Amino acid sequence: MPSVSRIIPSILLLAAMIINSCHGFSMTMSTASFNKGSAAKPFEKKKVAVFGTAGYLGAVAYGFLQRAGALYGTGISGVGAPRAIVATAAGSSNLNSVLTKNFALAFADESFVRPTDMTSVDSISAKLNGFDAAILATRYCFKTLPVTMGTYGKGPNDKTKEFFMDQPRSWTNRLMDDPEYSIEVFRNTLEACKQSGKIRHLVIVETDFEFDKDKEEGSVVGDKYLQLLEEAQIPYTYIRPLGKLENIDNFSFETGIRSELKISRAYSNEELSPAVQDKIIYREHIAAVCVQSLMTLGWEDNRVIQVEQSDELNTGAGKVKPQKEWCVNSGTILNSLAAIP
Repeated sequence: MPSVSRIIPSILLLAAMIINSCHGFSMTMSTASFNKGSAAKPFEKKKVAVFGTAGYLGAVAYGFLQRAGALYGTGISGVGAPRAIVATAAGSSNLNSVLTKNFALAFADESFVRPTDMTSVDSISAKLNGFDAAILATRYCFKTLPVTMGTYGKGPNDKTKEFFMDQPRSWTNRLMDDPEYSIEVFRNTLEACKQSGKIRHLVIVETDFEFDKDKEEGSVVGDKYLQLLEEAQIPYTYIRPLGKLENIDNFSFETGIRSELKISRAYSNEELSPAVQDKIIYREHIAAVCVQSLMTLGWEDNRVIQVEQSDELNTGAGKVKPQKEWCVNSGTILNSLAAIP
């Protein structure tokens, strides 16, 4: 007969699993997850795809990945990757305008960009063949455009919706919000990642607050996305900016992170903090958190992290050599991730 000392821990573990499942997302998070990301095995370079790079947030994440792929020690592949998932050739143009201006004349040619029919799981899955991870948003904005010739359209007059994570760089270029289409894109993306059979980790940025700022203060939306992620059964890092997203004026990777970041972990739906209007978080910082989490945190775990930033900006990069960094001052994010339990 098993001893009481062996039975009690098993009962407690089972009870914890039941309790945590009732809160909406699983607790497969390990306290020993730090330093188990792609950088832990730098020779096993991982290929990462980014969805919605027509938008500024997606394009900056792509730019950081592109730089990380060119440096040793990150575990991020720069051969045939990163991959930009867009809907039309216009998405490629938007991406390259950001890379050129904000990443020292960087560029992504057509071999790195894949126009994709986001209404088709099969189309999305095909573009993920051979890739290990993906960065996506919960909600996008859209612009109706002609399907690019020679991609997936059936006729010269076919239209589609280019999708942006989460907004274009220019605030004068506001696009349409279509929450129903956004959730369709999100569901299709998860199904395609599952269908691909190789995607090992997802990084998701919760962007709904940028579209629902007029909602009642204190409301949260993460639970519905977390439920879909649980159903997809792909390990994930879910990032929640706890404030209004804004752009850094004249940003470049050489100036990098501009403030201290506070990163905390939520273990249940009850611990999901509401985003608030009077707090600002820079898109560039959130993009950097996406990339650093892939390099630092274990890919086998599920986690929900919430990001805040201080009001005071750091000035200058000191003696750092920007050409040797994927993002100057990224150590700020590394330290914040190390501090979460």
